[in-house]
Amino acid sequence: MEKTRKDKKWLALAIVLILLGSILAYGINTSLGNVNVSQIEFKTERGTMAAYLYMPEGAGENDPRPVIVLTHGYLNSKEMQDAAAVEMSRRGYIVLCVDQYDHGLSRWEADIPLGTEMGTFFIWSMFDAVTYAYNQPYTLKDENGNGYIGCSGHSMGGLSTVLAIYFDEMQSLQTGYRMIYAAIPQSADFSFTDNVAPTEAILAAYGNRTIGVISGHYDEFFFGTREGMYYKDWINESITGPMFLGLKDGEVGKSGQFYDVESGPIIMDGNVVRESQTGKHIVYLVDETHAKNHFSVKVQKHIIDFFQTAFRGVTPKTMTLANMTSSNQVWWLKEAGNFIALIGFFMFFVPFISLITKFGFFKKAVTEETAPVPAPATRAGRIVFWVATIIFAVLPAILYIPVTMKIPTSLRIIEIVAIIFAAVMLVIGILARAKASKDTSGKYSSYARGAFISTVISVILVVVLIAYKLFDLNPWFNQTTTNWTAYWALILGLIFAVVAVITYYFANKPNGVSIDAYGIRIKLSHVISAFVTAFVAFAVGYLLLFIIQGIFNVDFRIWTWAVKVFKVEHFLTMLKYLPLYFIFYLSLTVLLNVNSRALKHGYLYSIISTCAGLVLWMAIQYGALYVRGLAAWPTQGMISIGLLATIPNLIVATIFTKKIYDITNNVWTASFFNALLFTMIPVANTLLYWNLV
Repeated sequence: MEKTRKDKKWLALAIVLILLGSILAYGINTSLGNVNVSQIEFKTERGTMAAYLYMPEGAGENDPRPVIVLTHGYLNSKEMQDAAAVEMSRRGYIVLCVDQYDHGLSRWEADIPLGTEMGTFFIWSMFDAVTYAYNQPYTLKDENGNGYIGCSGHSMGGLSTVLAIYFDEMQSLQTGYRMIYAAIPQSADFSFTDNVAPTEAILAAYGNRTIGVISGHYDEFFFGTREGMYYKDWINESITGPMFLGLKDGEVGKSGQFYDVESGPIIMDGNVVRESQTGKHIVYLVDETHAKNHFSVKVQKHIIDFFQTAFRGVTPKTMTLANMTSSNQVWWLKEAGNFIALIGFFMFFVPFISLITKFGFFKKAVTEETAPVPAPATRAGRIVFWVATIIFAVLPAILYIPVTMKIPTSLRIIEIVAIIFAAVMLVIGILARAKASKDTSGKYSSYARGAFISTVISVILVVVLIAYKLFDLNPWFNQTTTNWTAYWALILGLIFAVVAVITYYFANKPNGVSIDAYGIRIKLSHVISAFVTAFVAFAVGYLLLFIIQGIFNVDFRIWTWAVKVFKVEHFLTMLKYLPLYFIFYLSLTVLLNVNSRALKHGYLYSIISTCAGLVLWMAIQYGALYVRGLAAWPTQGMISIGLLATIPNLIVATIFTKKIYDITNNVWTASFFNALLFTMIPVANTLLYWNLV
């Protein structure tokens, strides 16, 4: 009874945190009710786009205003531009914050042939969003029909912004009006845009517009003269930076200063179709990484200053806060609210599972409590235990680059090791089997079984390594980064399974430890109940998210770590990846509970043994970048950013692993639940090529 009361209190606290955090986020997002925020969808030539429309009080058809169109980068969603959306809308601007095609809730309509997928979403997303905004009655235009629209996008959203200006200028040669008035790409230069038009042509298309660029010194991808993560000065140490600012040879450019830049003429088929124009260009250099740019007070200050300068003189008098100082920022309070709600979301599940497993069919998810596997009693045993723990902790980091990037030579090395190990285990199994008939203790029989099972798992591992191309982007596995982490999780899960088998059959079983202590051997009905329990908890948790999203138009997140609503396509995609993650979480749950249940600080041990290697990897990677100006693994920017969300997911999953085991006394409910939750989280929060063929 006392346990039930505690569970109810924790459940109530979780719901209170979700509500309080969401209300705080809603209040800041709407400027305390002065901005109406609505989620909209609209059709385009190429598909359907989802967006948040921020409409300040009084703005509309009778009070048209400048519109700021915002979008995110590769693998993200519109919520990553919350900061700019909040700050510009509270200053009276109308803001349209969009999901790029195949990100978030937006969809590209046509089939996407494999190999052409990068030529869809970022090329057209900003231009199509601008076209929609231009055609709305609330968008301010001049007497000639030119739109007062500002654009800003992060990373590939920045590239999309660059291309939108180019497309807008080409279209204006036919229509006689422009839609885009000013733009400031964030964390993006002219990389990839030269597949559409050369840099000179894009600069010419800028014309007399006001254009800015946010450039990070430590950007993982852009602004350099070579690939990789190193200290960069785009203004003075690149080719395109001086071109953008119109610098002469030997001239030193400055950050935060507007330059009058001649665009150059637009030439088509050898003819000048528009003379050169003079526009104002500015670059803001910041000591930040790529991902930090969209979670930065400094960057938001620059964006506010830029748009206030660009639109000075054209903002209606009704925009009384249009010139509010750029240091006056509140967006971080929305992030704080989102984070409080995120904490409440994760807190919800353990007491919920504890409560429902006291009723009906859910009771079968709980099995009899068993004694934990004893901690090593001898000095030699303790040494082996801690050496194994260190290997366990660093192995995910060691394999992270080779496996996520599927480096053939590295995979071949792992494959050879697995083949040798399988052969050794097979020989040991045969020899142990031969001695088993004469051994009354059952020790050799245990060795034989353990060796044969290890051989089978190792052979499966070899097959998975050989068939690595099956886990490349394809119509079945249709998410780029999820493919990386799912394959990495599968490899680790198989390796962890071998470790669990060996420790049981070669060390624990001969010393009298029952398989029941591993929490594995239960009836089929218990396994089914465990899955149903996990699924119900997963479904109810996401139901809360959908309700909060529907009421407040906010979700649960902090920086790149986010729990988002999803569409049916996301759920179906999650089911495809679920078996791969389940193998990982099942093996992890077994090992963590075997190794930590008898320890005084079991939770701390579990978190460190799961994540310490990855945290150390990140510390080395970015420590080297900031200290010496060159990252430890310079070409691995994308997976470095990916770990910003992977590591906290693993920490929370590790806590769930132990908490849910304490409730159910077996590994199944925790394994099912972690697999469901921590497959859906990345699937819903990244690029989904639903129409890939």
